This record gives sequence, structure tokens and C-alpha cells, in this order.
Amino acid sequence: MTNILSEVHSKEYHMKKSEYNFCIFAPLKNINMTTKAEAFNEIVNERRSVRNYDENHSYDKSIVERSLQRAILSPNSSNMQLWEFYRVISEEKKTKVAHFCLDQIPAKTAHELVVFVARPDKYKQSIKFNLDLINSDDSFEKESRRKKRRDYYKNKMPLFYTFDFLFVLSTIKKLFVTLVGLTKPTVHEVTSINKKVTIHKSIALAAQTFMLSVKAEGYDTCPLEGFDSKRIKKLLDLPRKAEINMVIAAGKGADDGVWYPRKRYGYNEVVKEL
Repeated sequence: MTNILSEVHSKEYHMKKSEYNFCIFAPLKNINMTTKAEAFNEIVNERRSVRNYDENHSYDKSIVERSLQRAILSPNSSNMQLWEFYRVISEEKKTKVAHFCLDQIPAKTAHELVVFVARPDKYKQSIKFNLDLINSDDSFEKESRRKKRRDYYKNKMPLFYTFDFLFVLSTIKKLFVTLVGLTKPTVHEVTSINKKVTIHKSIALAAQTFMLSVKAEGYDTCPLEGFDSKRIKKLLDLPRKAEINMVIAAGKGADDGVWYPRKRYGYNEVVKEL
């Protein structure tokens, strides 16, 4: 299996702990994994945030299309799919977006930039999409399940996603679930802010699928959060309620694209067994 730090060092690493209780991970070895698990483990370990790209290397744009097709299959809250993905390919637009990303090197040297966008304003369209799916002839759902899901999309989803002027509805919903929660388990994240968090969590899942897919295709990525969202929205001609989740640089990493070893907290420090 490929060494996860081969982009930084040529020799193999064992797990090490630093004085700060971080650890550098090496590939899992001598354990029983299926062929698929081994392949996935290799992809996950090889994926790095590459911060400089070989602009002279040949680039196959179809790998981004395939990776976005896979990203669309990512899990998302209630199958609402309130996302859009903007491929910035032309040199003119890419130069502008790179500048709006504060002229970061990954944005300036990438072969392509992909902007991940949240579209809370399309919730009605998504509700209709799901209701049509429930009512379609090729659905294999039991009628009892269909009935529950119809109620979910007709009543609960509009209540959660509707736009909230001055947080009046959010305040009412918060008070209601607080009272209900006194006597039984209930969802407390019901405000407009929680709605935004829900949408962005779903997009982050799609972004991770995208980055792993690009790595599997033999290319590299770097997620960027430092950017001028207002200028990017204007360039993409997005409506006011749309939000930029992240910008991901994609391309073939340069030899100096990985700037430092990957360090993470140790397993026992972040994983708790109950």
C-alpha cells in the first residue's frame, strides 16, 4: 500500500506521538481488510490538501465531472440537495476567483476551481422533487411509509426551511421544542441558523466525496475557506440568499505541493467508547 507520507518523505513511517499528543499516521498494515477497504484506505491516506499545482502537467477535465457526479450521490439532510457546484474553468474567471480567494497559491495555480454553493432558496423545488419521488410508480416504498413521508415533506419541511423574518418563527419554534423536550426526546435545532448549518453540513459531505474521488482519479485538491464571498457570488450571478460553502482547487499537485507532514490527534484522544 502506498505510504501516506510519500509526497513528503521517501521512507516509511510508523505511528508516532509528539510532545503535543499529535500523531503521524502510517497505513494500516497486517490487518484483515477486503480489497475495497484496502483501496479506500489508500485513497483516504493519500489525499492531502495540496497547496501548489503543476500548471504544465496535462489535465483531464473529465475527472472533475466524474467526481461531481459521485459527490451528488453523497448523503444529505432529508434528500433536500440544496446545493450547486460551479466549475470555474476559463482562465479569465479562474483568475478572478483566485483573486477573490485572497490570491492564495492553491487557487492561483490550480487547473480548475469548483465553488460549492448552498441554495436554501430552492427548498420548495426540493420538496416537490421528493414528493414526486414518493408518488412515482416505480417507488418500492410501502404505502404506510409513503404516507408518513408525504406528511414529512408537506408539513415539516416547509416549517423548517421557510424564511424567517426577524427570527419570529424561529423564536416560536424554539419555545415549542423546549417545552416538548421537557417530557420526551426532541430535535432542538429548529431555528433559521440551524437551517443554514444543516445545509452546509450536507454540502461538506459532498465536498469530501468530491475530494476523495479526485484523489482516486490521480489528481489533487485543496479546500479553501478564505475568500470574499460577496464578490464570488456576484461573479457567479447568484441570488442574495445563496451562500458560498467553500472553494476547492483541483489539479495535479506539484512536487512541492504538500507543505508539511499531516498530524492528527491520537485515536484514543478523540474516540470515546461508551
